[in-house]
Amino acid sequence: MKIIVVAGTASKVGKTTVASYILRNISNRTFSFNGKKKEIIGTKHRRIFQHAGNTSYETIESSLDLCHYKNPWSALKITIRHEGSCPRHTGCYTCDTGYEPFKILTSDDIIREKGKDTDRLSTAGACKVVWLQADSSAEKTGIEAALACFNKEDNIVIEGNSFLRVQGANVAILVVSPSLEKIKRSAKLLLNKIDFVAINVRKNHTIKEIEECKERMLVLGYKAPFFVINPYSEEDYSNQAFINRIQDILFKS
Repeated sequence: MKIIVVAGTASKVGKTTVASYILRNISNRTFSFNGKKKEIIGTKHRRIFQHAGNTSYETIESSLDLCHYKNPWSALKITIRHEGSCPRHTGCYTCDTGYEPFKILTSDDIIREKGKDTDRLSTAGACKVVWLQADSSAEKTGIEAALACFNKEDNIVIEGNSFLRVQGANVAILVVSPSLEKIKRSAKLLLNKIDFVAINVRKNHTIKEIEECKERMLVLGYKAPFFVINPYSEEDYSNQAFINRIQDILFKS
């Protein structure tokens, strides 16, 4: 089992967008150490690559080895309920008496509801999508139960910060946005668990805004490589370098 975790500095930074982009680029591939690698040669693209305070802009021609994954990619979305069983804390006893500290949703009626993050993950290529809703006090138990919904041979893209507090992953990505300066506490706790930072941008974001976003992360102590990506545009961003880096880590892990 290979696990990719997509965490985020705050809500609305685009975790689902980035997780879906990853699935679209790897879900139709199989992985084999013994099988032959197919190769795409001469892929030209211009990328923005950032690391340790340096920014470079270059047009490159790459030969991308596509490793083929024998087992399909699935997805797990984790939602932590911080309010507990009583969101109003009034003791009015009107809440569901059958309340559970965590709930695992797999029904297509829920998962494939149009507009939901889970439907986006499924549409992006996940062969199976599981949605875990858990109280913060039950995240470890809930995550273990959610993982049991998958086969041991499955590969999983996991969206949510809490997973890395419970166990490790083959690839851990932190998504940030130039539009949002807020960094929630759960993201700060992942400082030493992130392999690289994905700055999720839109076309209207300026180079200055991107640099300021990176500086905020550096001040907090994030020294991992930075990739400036735009899942909706393949031009002028380091999208391909981002996917290449994920593939490289998976191959070595």
